[in-house]
Amino acid sequence: MDVVIPKAQHAKPGDTFKTETKAITREDQEKFCEITGNLHPIFLDDKVAAARGWGKRLVPGVLTLSYSIGLLEKSGFLDDVVAFMMADKLRYLAPVHIGDALCVEVEFIENKHVKSNTRTLSTYKFTTYNQDGKPVLEAVNT
Repeated sequence: MDVVIPKAQHAKPGDTFKTETKAITREDQEKFCEITGNLHPIFLDDKVAAARGWGKRLVPGVLTLSYSIGLLEKSGFLDDVVAFMMADKLRYLAPVHIGDALCVEVEFIENKHVKSNTRTLSTYKFTTYNQDGKPVLEAVNT
């Protein structure tokens, strides 16, 4: 049975769902680092990352966040969102590596009507997990 994912402005407090899974590829990571200028060797060189105690190269945390937002968008949850206002309490909980497969679990918190009820601020907590079910990132978005 398919899971029905509500749009943010129609979700109710306590609603939860999980997105599909997406694996981080070497090509995506290298392009991301090049485009953003985030060229630290721990992101691009396995030997440097291993020498610094990471075992192998890391995925930049902001790429993990970008994958998370992309998975939320692809799920349809953000279809009625006009603007991303903030990420609060953003925390990176565990390292992410090339080949890790990420999915996002969302817990909807509230909708607050603003601007004479012409806009709605939707607040939700999301946690990103790797293929082993280990949380790697969490935040509260508005």
